[in-house]
Parts: sequence; structure tokens; C-alpha cells
Amino acid sequence: MVVDNDDTYKKREVTVSIAKIEGVVSIRHYVYNTSKGLPAVWVTPKTPNPTRDNGLLMVVKGNHCGSYVRRIHHRYHEDNGEKQVLILLAVVEKVEGAPDTLTGEQVELGPDSLCVAVESNEDRKLNADLMNSLRESARKRR
Repeated sequence: MVVDNDDTYKKREVTVSIAKIEGVVSIRHYVYNTSKGLPAVWVTPKTPNPTRDNGLLMVVKGNHCGSYVRRIHHRYHEDNGEKQVLILLAVVEKVEGAPDTLTGEQVELGPDSLCVAVESNEDRKLNADLMNSLRESARKRR
């Protein structure tokens, strides 16, 4: 999910995919069942709300770039006198038609390293209870 910064879409959230067309990586958006390219300068990743977004996320920066993750908890810390938030995340493997699989790996990242991923209503329902035990454990530790 991205925010289109061009006047055509008026900063609207749009769903995109990445495709390699004739050897060139392209950001694609479907309009009336037709795939259209979006220039990279028009697109900004939709970052999650660190305290509320519990859906599927994708890492867009750093060592885990391209990995799917789900939020466990968040915490605040000071960096050079500035209050910042870090999100504790569980790395998951996406499984179509079945609940995601927890890999056992956890990472802590800022919201700017993440992008909200598109998840169907069926997948959302399948994964509704996936993170409950991890979230409960994190609340008890804090």
C-alpha cells in the first residue's frame, strides 16, 4: 500500500505491485483491470501506526527488506534528545489460504522501515489469533 503524491490521485492510498517488464523494475497499479506504471517519485510507502496497526507489514529498509512481519508491541526511546518509537515485530512466512507461519525471528524497527501490506479479509480472519500469545507476553514484560 502506498500514497500516490501525484495530483492525478490526490495523495490517495493505492495498492501497487512490483513487476519486471522488459528487464526494468516497475511500480504497477491496476486501473479498470489495466496495469499502469507509476513513476517512483510519485510513490511513498504507507507507514504503519506504531501503536495500532496489527495487520500484515513488509520491511522496506535494512537487512530484512522484503520480509513480511506482524507487530507484537512498541516502545519509546530517546535518540539525541528526540523521542522515537520502535516496533517489536515477528517475522512471518505468508501462506496462501492458511494462517501465516511464525519463523521464530523477531526484529525491532522504526515505522519508516515498514510499509503496510495488502491482506484480504479471508487472510485477516485466518491470522486474527496468530499474534495473541506473543502480544500478551510482551505486555507482561513491559
